[in-house]
Amino acid sequence: MAFPEIALSQLRQARGLKSPGFTIIQFLEGVVDEMNSPTDEQAALIKLTMEGKVMNYPDRWDQENLLNLHKAKIYLEMAIGLLSQ
Repeated sequence: MAFPEIALSQLRQARGLKSPGFTIIQFLEGVVDEMNSPTDEQAALIKLTMEGKVMNYPDRWDQENLLNLHKAKIYLEMAIGLLSQ
């Protein structure tokens, strides 16, 4: 058997890289729900930040933190979508 067939056989046997269980996906969905959604003002600041506009310190740290939270939520939603297929 060639390595592609072996690799797929291992996937089917849940050896090596495997999909997380339903419980883990539900947990990730709970994390996304816990993160909530940005307010209108936060969404506007996220948009400005993505356009490269930055605030002065010390507010810049919180501005970057807000953007990072937004990105994390988006990536978690993308991961859940990929894992649920």
